[in-house]
Amino acid sequence: MKYQIVLLSLIVSLGGCGQRGASNGNIQEEKPGTAVTLTHAASGKIKKEIILSATTAYQNKSVVGAPIPAFITEALVQPGSRVKAGDILYRIESKEQHALGNGNHAVIPIKAERDGIVLDVQQQAGSYVTEGAVICSVAEAGSLVFEINVPYEQRRYAYSGNKCMLELPDGTRLTATVHAPLATMNTVSQSERVIARAKVPFLPEGMNVMAVFTESGSSSDKGMILPKSAVQSDETLTEHWVMKLADDSTAIRVPVEVGNSNASEIEIISDALSPQDRIILTGGYGLEDGAKVVVTKEEAAL
Repeated sequence: MKYQIVLLSLIVSLGGCGQRGASNGNIQEEKPGTAVTLTHAASGKIKKEIILSATTAYQNKSVVGAPIPAFITEALVQPGSRVKAGDILYRIESKEQHALGNGNHAVIPIKAERDGIVLDVQQQAGSYVTEGAVICSVAEAGSLVFEINVPYEQRRYAYSGNKCMLELPDGTRLTATVHAPLATMNTVSQSERVIARAKVPFLPEGMNVMAVFTESGSSSDKGMILPKSAVQSDETLTEHWVMKLADDSTAIRVPVEVGNSNASEIEIISDALSPQDRIILTGGYGLEDGAKVVVTKEEAAL
């Protein structure tokens, strides 16, 4: 009897331990929050930017041709070379002289007829050219212009005397002044070409650049500015929102109304934000309302 009581007590004890173990197993560990960085909104306005395409061109240029059928023995210039009238660009020899071999060369110099910049070099030493073949072109240094393609409905921005910013492919920005439009219009795109000038030492002809015009005024008198990466939107770009911290570890979704924007910033024209709000800059994409986060960096206001 005594042994039966001890055995029963042992079974009950083991059963209780199993239940406690199962209970402990049901406890779920809290998932760590999403790592985010923060920024703050700043008061300000963003002017509306109108971006148009443009191309470099030289208005005054001339081509240099071979005076006779000949072999080019020496090319003394390259694209971008500055030359003066009378400078030797090439040396050539007739095919008859070339056939005589070394020691009997009678080279003919080809000289620049004007001061300018060599735009392109189409022939190199060793090439054979026919009479009149183009071997290079020389442009007047001060004749570089930017031909801006302006849709007719946006011609109010590209008026004579207005300023614009020209952005080159490498990111360099130049301040330019608009001059008179050209007399022709593209019948397909219904756009006209407008000439702009900027101070620049040399650019190759035919380079594609962006012409950025700004429209005065703002979409709101009391706007807030945020980095573009802090603002999210739906697929149709009709709804916008930001993720803001409600406390040190909880993010909430705040709908906003956006205004003008530029390459890196966007204007918030609704009254949903203040400079004290802690806005998620990175890591907020796809977060749900009330999501837990861990702040890794907090940037100052713009």
